[in-house]
This record gives sequence, C-alpha cells and structure tokens, in this order.
Amino acid sequence: MSISKIITNNSVKLLSGLANNNDSIMPMVFKDTISNGAIVYTYAKEGTNHDARERAIEEFGTGAVWLFGIPLVKKILDKTIYPILKLDPNLDVRILKDEKKINKIKNALQNSTNPALAHEKEVILALDDKNKVLQSLTNSKLYKALNISKFGISTALSAIALSAIIRYKQKTTEKRVEKDFFEKNSSNILITRQINKQNKKNKFNIPFCGAGAAVADAFMYNPIFNTSLLDGVITGTRLVEARKGEKKEVALKELFQLFFIYALAKPIQLMFEKIGSKINAPIELDPMVLFSNDLSQKTKDACKEIEEKLKQTIVDNKNNPKTVFKDNLIDEIYNIANEDIKNPLIELLDKNGVISTIKNKQTGSIEAMSYFKHIDEETLAKSLKNIESLNESLNANIKNLSKIKAFKIFATLGNVGLAAWAMGVLQPKVNIWMRKLLNNGDNRNPAIVNQEKEIQRNIKLQ
Repeated sequence: MSISKIITNNSVKLLSGLANNNDSIMPMVFKDTISNGAIVYTYAKEGTNHDARERAIEEFGTGAVWLFGIPLVKKILDKTIYPILKLDPNLDVRILKDEKKINKIKNALQNSTNPALAHEKEVILALDDKNKVLQSLTNSKLYKALNISKFGISTALSAIALSAIIRYKQKTTEKRVEKDFFEKNSSNILITRQINKQNKKNKFNIPFCGAGAAVADAFMYNPIFNTSLLDGVITGTRLVEARKGEKKEVALKELFQLFFIYALAKPIQLMFEKIGSKINAPIELDPMVLFSNDLSQKTKDACKEIEEKLKQTIVDNKNNPKTVFKDNLIDEIYNIANEDIKNPLIELLDKNGVISTIKNKQTGSIEAMSYFKHIDEETLAKSLKNIESLNESLNANIKNLSKIKAFKIFATLGNVGLAAWAMGVLQPKVNIWMRKLLNNGDNRNPAIVNQEKEIQRNIKLQ
C-alpha cells in the first residue's frame, strides 16, 4: 500500500504544521505536551510523589498559559479595541511602510472586479479617506502602537498567570510536606513555637525594552517569536521563583527547553534536509505540496512558469551569461495570479505557506491573492528553487515521490520525537542523577528536603 493512500487530508494538515519550524507553533506544542507527560512520569518513577505532583501542576499549567495566553488576549482586543477605532486587525502593518507598494495595491484593487477582494478593497482604499482614522503615516503609527500594545499586554498577563501557578505549586507542596511530617511524627511532636513561614522578597517585574522596527515587526507577526519572548519571561519567572536548592535544576531544565524547542529545531530540520538531498529525496517543501494530487504534472507546469516569467539572463563579471531570478519577484507573482488564479505555481506557493490567498469557503479553491499579508522575497525565491529541485527529482524517477513522502514523515516525526525525548526523559534523568551525586544518593528535591529541615528546626521531637 502506498503512503498516499495511508495519509488522509487531515493527516497531511497535521504533518504540515509539525514540519513548519519557521512560523508555526504546532511543533513546539507537540514537543512541549509530550515532554511534559514524560517529565511527570519520569519523576514519579525515579523521583518522589511530591516531585511528580509539582511537575504536573507547573508543566501543564504553564503549557496552557503558554499556548492560549497570548492568542486569547489578542483575540479579545481584536474584537473590542479595533472595531471601536474602525481598524482591521488583519492588516499587516509592514505593508503600510512602503508608499509605492500601497499605491500598487490601491491601483490593483481599484481595477479588480473580484468579489473575494471586496473587504480588502474597502480597508486599503480607506487610506485615502481623510475623515477616518486610517491615514497614511498616522495609520501606520497607530497600527504599530496597537500591535505592540496588544503583544505587550498579552505577554504581561501570561507572565502574571505563570507566576501565580508556580506559587500555587510551591504553596501546595509546602502544605503537603508539613502534613506528611506531622502525621508521621504526631506521637512525638511537642510544638515549642509556631512554624515560621517565610514570605518571598523577590518580586517579579516584567521588563519591556525598546527594539528596532524590524525586530518589533518580527515579534508581532511571527508566532514562534511571540512564544520565544514569553518563554524568556517564563524562564526568568521560574528562576526568580525557584526555592533554595533547586535553582540549578530549574536552570538545566530551562536550558533543555530553550535549546530543543527553539535553537535546535531548525538545525535538526536542516540536517534531515541535507540527508534527503544526498539520497535524492528533497523534503524542503511543505507536506501540503508533497502530498498534492498530480504533483509531478503541477511541478512541471510550475517550473515552466518560473522559467518563462520569473527568470532573466544577465552577464556576470566575466561576461558570461547567467540565469537568475528577476528583482521584482513579488510583483511578478501577483501578475501571474491576476492572469490565472488557478495557475499551478500559485497553488504550490500557497500550499507552501509563502503567499496568502483568499479561498472559497465551500469549495476551498483559491479565488484571489490577498494583499493583507507581507510576502518575504527571500523565502519566495527559496521556495521557487525547492520546486525546481523537486521537479528534477521527479523527472529523474517518478518513484522518488514515494521515497520523498516517506522520508518527510520520518524527518518531521524524528525532529519532534528527538526533542520530546531530550526534554521529557533525558533532562529529568540528568537532574535526578545530579541530585544523587550531590546528596549522597538522595533522589528527593533539595528544595523539599530543605522544607522538611525547616519544620524540624521549628519543632522539638520528644
């Protein structure tokens, strides 16, 4: 049975999300969720019950805040503040910085009769209406201020929620440790003075520093950058709230998390892609492309479009002719879409996540290219090259397609699985090993041991 028959449309969508380490949080969500379960299990098996309980509260509680905090707050603001100011939350502020680009969009929309673009026409053309809030530079600054505020508020509220979860976890453990100790020693305990309960002096402050326009834009519009900033706040909060004796464990855990969710995700993906190129199985393109129907014919037609409309011949320094992509790639892509929206190249670029399109809700077919989303020219050029590489592989041997699909699945699941294993199994095992090494074989959390010792210091056993 071929892989195409095994993989359903929903499976391809899931695989597509898992394979996207550029601007999708799905790989991070799966890595985090799987590793959280593994962490709780590992500590329950090799640590203590207090450890496992604490990990369950903190890991899954933090995961909920991390996953839903920013999107939820953004959604609330999109439904309240933006309508009041008569602004559209879907308009990418980056397109407003280039006046020439705005004029091109206006002209294209004015000349378009496609009903799919009606909403975009209404919003973009409102830039000329002096009686509305949407006005050239003022509009750009207002949009940017709102986006930064939206992101700042959502991050701050998520950080506050996280701090509350950690303190709840610690307070719950403290009460359980006290209860267990008194039950165990109830017949021998003589209370000599009340147990002193220390109030933490550390206060959590969220720093918001100024950043360059490009950095601010990246953090506003890339979900991975969104969550990376929140993860930075999470790491800082955990280190600040960490109890005496557990800061090193917290630091090691956070190091594993940050490395395998962020720093190593792309390198691991590139490693698999290099392996794929060596075995004639190019897997750079999205699974939505690789599992498309009639892919071989579509790549051939797309490459014909690339060759005829997107390339030009120039002369290099040695007077040798050289074929390169045109300088105005994005404009050319819009031209191709305007000529024929059902062009295979447009379909493949859309499925690869390079361009943004408006689809018919009933049929799912592309009706128009959206003007609302920013298109990165470097990413576009890279995708065009990847389409050409795929076409070369399929032209060499059509049977390569099955190998490409299989290796794409293996690489995607391998990336997620390796990270989840490192964070969920290797990391807690290393921490427990360090505990035993530094505490004469004791596998208990040093912070909880310190709590028990504090109780003993404040009571006198007969």
